[in-house]
Amino acid sequence: MRIFVFSLLLFAWVRCKEAEKNFDYGKIENGVYTNDYFDFNIPVPQNWDVRNDEQVQQLQKKGSGLISGNNKELEAKIDQADVNTVVLLTVFKNKEDTTAVKFNPSFILLCENLQGPPDIKKGKDYLDHAKYLMQQSKMPYQFTPEYFTEKIGNKEFDRMDAVLDGQMGGIQQSYYSIIDKGYALSIIISFVDADQKIELKGIINKIKFK
Repeated sequence: MRIFVFSLLLFAWVRCKEAEKNFDYGKIENGVYTNDYFDFNIPVPQNWDVRNDEQVQQLQKKGSGLISGNNKELEAKIDQADVNTVVLLTVFKNKEDTTAVKFNPSFILLCENLQGPPDIKKGKDYLDHAKYLMQQSKMPYQFTPEYFTEKIGNKEFDRMDAVLDGQMGGIQQSYYSIIDKGYALSIIISFVDADQKIELKGIINKIKFK
């Protein structure tokens, strides 16, 4: 099971309105993902595996039952998150059927329209809500007690770090979020060691906002 599924399903839970008419899901051309709605682009590393909508939906279905268990309230929140969250880009280093690697590092870009709780003004507010829901899942997450501010590309993001204990000794994840045009725009990276983290940070730091 790809660990990022847990984050993808748990990360967004606030209520949102329908996407604006001029909303842009983005596209990849010549190895660069571009999103005109949020006015940014990011190079996609050559030979990395970009997952399509069908693959992402399959991962969501596999992960939702494991996360919610017998918790009907959490199951309902996950179902709502599936409807409201827009996954812009999902990229793994290796193909889905690769078995020669210990862990398949990944990065995800996603967004959510913030018509919900009025207390979400900054990225760290959104991360705080995400952390609460993740804790409700009973998954073995451990969080750093504080949030951080970090420049990704040419914008300041708020960051939350977490470790998901498991058979591999701990999947590390960093969650980055900013509030832009009434949306929570977020990046999630997943890794197991320093080399993978450095590689992923090098990728997401190439994001450029106009």
